Amino acid sequence: MTSSLPQVSLEEIREEVADLETPEERIGYLIELGQTLPDLPAEYQTEEHRVLGCQSMVWVVPELHDEILTFRGTSDAPMVRGLVAILISVYSGRSPREILEFPIEALFEELRLKSFLTPMRSNGLYSMVQRIQAIARAAVTASGETIPQPKPSEPSARSTPPTISIEGCREDFPILSQHIGDDRPLIYLDNAASSQRPTSVIDCLAAVFQTHYANVHRSGHDLAVATTVAMEAARESLRGFVGAQSADEIIFTSGTTASINLVARAWGDANLKPGDEILLTEMEHHSNIVPWQQLAARTGAIVRWLPVRDDFLLDLDALGKLLSPRTRLVSITAVSNVLGTINPVRQIVDAGHRVGASVLVDAAQAVPHGSIHAAEWDADWIVFSGHKMLGPTGIGALYGKRDVLEAMPPFLGGGNMIRSVSKAGFSPADLPHRFEAGTAPIAEAIAMKPAVEYLQRVGSRFILEHERKLADRAMKGLRGIRGLKILGPDIEAKTGIVSFVVDRIHPDQIGQYLNAMGIAIRIGHHCAMPLHERFGLSASARASFYLYNTVAEVDTFVDAVARAVAVGK
Repeated sequence: MTSSLPQVSLEEIREEVADLETPEERIGYLIELGQTLPDLPAEYQTEEHRVLGCQSMVWVVPELHDEILTFRGTSDAPMVRGLVAILISVYSGRSPREILEFPIEALFEELRLKSFLTPMRSNGLYSMVQRIQAIARAAVTASGETIPQPKPSEPSARSTPPTISIEGCREDFPILSQHIGDDRPLIYLDNAASSQRPTSVIDCLAAVFQTHYANVHRSGHDLAVATTVAMEAARESLRGFVGAQSADEIIFTSGTTASINLVARAWGDANLKPGDEILLTEMEHHSNIVPWQQLAARTGAIVRWLPVRDDFLLDLDALGKLLSPRTRLVSITAVSNVLGTINPVRQIVDAGHRVGASVLVDAAQAVPHGSIHAAEWDADWIVFSGHKMLGPTGIGALYGKRDVLEAMPPFLGGGNMIRSVSKAGFSPADLPHRFEAGTAPIAEAIAMKPAVEYLQRVGSRFILEHERKLADRAMKGLRGIRGLKILGPDIEAKTGIVSFVVDRIHPDQIGQYLNAMGIAIRIGHHCAMPLHERFGLSASARASFYLYNTVAEVDTFVDAVARAVAVGK
């Protein structure tokens, strides 16, 4: 293919658009502009060059010569050909680094493209931009240069002023107003297992099914457009919530467990070999243990354990002794689901990176408080679930650094995760879709947006402060019960999780008594058997507080535990 610079320059486009007043005039200009594109030979109109995510058929063909990229392209839709012409005028004749650094959003604002493009056309435009940028990133990587990284945005959970008070939020959760059993008001203290949902999330789920449900990233009809736009808006909401650089770094999964298994299969199978080491901690949830044990069994790798001290904190003095050049992966929880311990994530991430290890952070117990930030932690992957942060069940996310995700082969194969398929094989789609095979939990993904917005409106600092106030009150009350031992560090080092055991009384007995009183807590090993074994226990009782719990509920809980112990003895 012989490359050529665009027929119409970017400056000419700017001048023309500046004189156009109405959307109709701009659409007419795009159609005229599209006619200036040179014909693209049929041999280039293939799946290899097709841009996914566009309502119409779009092809973009690059050529790299003397470290300069030029592009040719076309579409079967006249107006979209005009959009292709704009992007070719923007990007052709630039180096890959210049392409990645070009302020494309500012140009779109200047040309007022968003003012008249339909949502699906707008999505298609961004799909074209992402395809061209992916080509540029590949060229930079092939040259051995460092890919320029935009400054990450601050997570919205920290920057949005609180507009919902802790004192007033309880009314937003319908389930909390009910009475159960012997007409006792429900006291829900099992939030570490799963939170309840506010009306905004419940209404969002209903609205999807009642007003615009359709499959996403496929059809071009109005319902599909509306649903696709809503799902991608939810992805963008999560991007801001965790402080990721791009929405492409947010992969929708069914939850924390699925996210960890995705990394174990897609990255672990391709990178670990016999003798490599995986470092976990003794306080991990089974979801952050079993996938790595399975990986070790498949590859011959070895799992090592960072101990938990008697004060319920990680033994960081042992970290340096356990890490070595053989350590290929460190996988840790940000917050213990049993102890409530808040771990020094960045310190552990830095230590792992110093020996060349990749690091995954299980943020399932951190994300309910909005207390995660991808840039501050610098982890290679962060995983979490929606159902612990006011969102629906069956939905979660995997955040990964772009270069890490792009180097990982797809784990699940099927629809939506491919660029092309032939009898000879397939090529995977770009991020994030290469890891989202099949039909997604669409409504659940969309409802993550109001869940995030609710947490933002309350404010992460206020949520954690409220939890700690309740947990501190609970611990002070429980310490007055003879034979009761609290599992966890001092309040300054933990979230609102209070686990405990009582001499000669099984936790199940306490849990059943509290259930009869209308109080929901968790009993058992909480999917953390190695941690219970570390402290010589088979089970414990756990109360976990959240933003909608009250001081009165804490007092009722402490009194009920005291009664349960008295009855048990």
